[in-house]
Amino acid sequence: MRILWTDEALEDLEEILAYYYLEASPRTAAAVERRIIGDIESLPPYPERIRASDRVPGSRELVVKKLPYIVFFKARGDEIVVLNIVHTKRKFPGSPAA
Repeated sequence: MRILWTDEALEDLEEILAYYYLEASPRTAAAVERRIIGDIESLPPYPERIRASDRVPGSRELVVKKLPYIVFFKARGDEIVVLNIVHTKRKFPGSPAA
């Protein structure tokens, strides 16, 4: 299976890594990058094992291990398309107010 990234997902990753680089350290940013990329690369060959999303129709939600991020992706045939990477505190339309 091929993993494809949308421009939006790449921008999300870039923003996340810039935040950790500036607020923590370059080493922390590199560790976060390895964790996110590693979890995404572990999706093949069975991406359907990841729960279907109630927030983004037609997608699945990969909860990144030990980090507060969710990766939204779609599995299509022989491709996995990474749509977004969002912080778990992000409010979605229709989410209950905190």
